[in-house]
Amino acid sequence: MNVPPPDRRKNMRELALEIGIRVLLFGVFVFTEFLEPFERVIQPEELWLYKNPLVESDHIPKRVMFAISFLTPLAVIFVVKIIQRTDKTEIKEACLAVSLALALNGVFTNTIKLIVGRPRPDYFQRCFPDGKLNARMLCTGDPDLVSEGRKSFPSSHSSYAFVGGVIGLLFAYICYRQHYPPFLHMDCHLPYASLAAAAHAPSHPQDDPQPTDNATTLPLEGLTEGPV
Repeated sequence: MNVPPPDRRKNMRELALEIGIRVLLFGVFVFTEFLEPFERVIQPEELWLYKNPLVESDHIPKRVMFAISFLTPLAVIFVVKIIQRTDKTEIKEACLAVSLALALNGVFTNTIKLIVGRPRPDYFQRCFPDGKLNARMLCTGDPDLVSEGRKSFPSSHSSYAFVGGVIGLLFAYICYRQHYPPFLHMDCHLPYASLAAAAHAPSHPQDDPQPTDNATTLPLEGLTEGPV
């Protein structure tokens, strides 16, 4: 039976831990999708803010939005791998950074939604589909539709669209920095794992310049001093 070397076993444990964290975060994200948000008291004089026509379906449905958010970064990573022939370590670190950013972004966005409980602009139609407002302002609409109508801020579409979502950009950068050097670093495109491996790679004698008996190899100290 072949036993992996200690370094490989350590890397496997670290990878398993990284994957476990992401699975846990995605589980928390799915769990928060079904929680009831904070129910804010809506005053009669502010109802006009929420009387926009009911949106039957988004221009980009939530499932499609999630698929685009997850698959687009992965597609870019593998296209870059094919073009630049990057190694497995770089691909692994890039996938870990993307998955962590997406998971944290989802959990953070849903948590704020549940705490704030801001109604959507079409909340009145969700709460009173017949258009009749009762004295106690108790919703008569579909409970699931009403609950979803209290999850307006922050927008999931905006936070997952990294181009326009400040939250998405923030978590994308934070997770990038967990695996990559700062942008100003000359090797910012290489993950820490690749840089560490290169730093600890054994040097080959044939790569070092070999001294010769030629007189031109003598030290030339002082010859290059002075103004150039």
